[in-house]
Amino acid sequence: MELVSPGLGLIFWKALAFGIVLIILRKYAWRPILSTIKEREHFISNSIRHGKRIHQELAELDATKEKLLIQAKEKASEVIKQAKLDGEEIIQKANRQARQEANQIIEAAKNSIMAERKAAEREIRQQIILLSMDVASKVMQKEFSDQKRNDEFISKLLDEIQLN
Repeated sequence: MELVSPGLGLIFWKALAFGIVLIILRKYAWRPILSTIKEREHFISNSIRHGKRIHQELAELDATKEKLLIQAKEKASEVIKQAKLDGEEIIQKANRQARQEANQIIEAAKNSIMAERKAAEREIRQQIILLSMDVASKVMQKEFSDQKRNDEFISKLLDEIQLN
C-alpha cells in the first residue's frame, strides 16, 4: 500500500530532486534550448521570406519571359514579312529584267530578219539583173557589137534599177 499512499518524506525528496533537476536544467539547458529554438525560428522566418522573394522573382521572370517570347514572335513575324516583301521585289525585278531581255532579243531578231530580208532582196535583184543582163546581152549582142558601148549601157541600166 505504500505505493498507493506515498509518505510525506518521499514526496519531499522527490520534490527536492525535481527542483534541483529543474534548476540545473534552467541554468545549463534552458537557455541553449531557447536560443536554439529562437535561431531555428529566425532561420525558418528568413527562409519563408526568402522563399516568397524567390517566388516573386520567378513570377517576374515568367512575365519577362512571356514578354520576350511575344517580342521574339513579333520580330520573327516582321522578318518573315520583310523576307516576303524582298522576295516579291526580287521576283518583280527579275520579271522586268526578263521582259527587257526578251524585248532586246525580239528587237535583235527583227533587226536580223530585216537585214536578212534586205540581203535576200539584194541577192534576188542581183540574180534578176544577171538574168536580165544575160537575156539583154544576147538580145543586144545582135544590136551592139562594140563591147565598150555595151558596158556603158549596162552601167546605165544598173543605175536606173538601183534607184527604183
